[in-house]
Amino acid sequence: MPFVSIDGIDGSGKSVQVKRLVERLREEGRNVVQTKEPDGGRLGKEIRTILTRTDRKLERVEELLLINAARYDHVRSVIRPALAAGHWVVSDRYFDSTYALQVFGAADDLGPLFDAVVRTVVGDSRPDATIILDLPADKAADRRRTRKDGLSDPAEATRDFAQIAAGFRSAAAQDPGRCHIVNADRLEEEVQDDIWSRIALLL
Repeated sequence: MPFVSIDGIDGSGKSVQVKRLVERLREEGRNVVQTKEPDGGRLGKEIRTILTRTDRKLERVEELLLINAARYDHVRSVIRPALAAGHWVVSDRYFDSTYALQVFGAADDLGPLFDAVVRTVVGDSRPDATIILDLPADKAADRRRTRKDGLSDPAEATRDFAQIAAGFRSAAAQDPGRCHIVNADRLEEEVQDDIWSRIALLL
């Protein structure tokens, strides 16, 4: 069964579009498992707690390894069983987030470490399609300031979202067969329709 991930900078509308896609797939009669990172799986919530602590700033390598520890469990306890049972899987974030946030633009070249870790952790459990929601950093910041749930991660306040957005575009350029950049600077319904036009090809 198809595996889809939706990614982009904070404020780009990932959670909204994941929800809309899952609802549309279910309307089409598909069984869908909706999940997210790093919260998915048994370790995710504990690792999120470590990642969002404010008493010590983690190095990028530490973040990369912690997130992939959660991902290792997520793949084996949620994603693979769901696919094996014949369900679609739609994930809010996956390894492209790790590349954009922890690898792209790092002072040290973390690319080889990232590639090796992803090969071990993810293996063949790669999305059939990844939607990258592309939104200017200033507009994403406006959305973050007005959203009802506030900051989900205290680190959002200090992130360079323009660089992270460039990281997502770089990830998409490296795997154009899987990744689809979608303009998120539109009405939610227009973004939803654009995403559906790409995902419908997997039906």
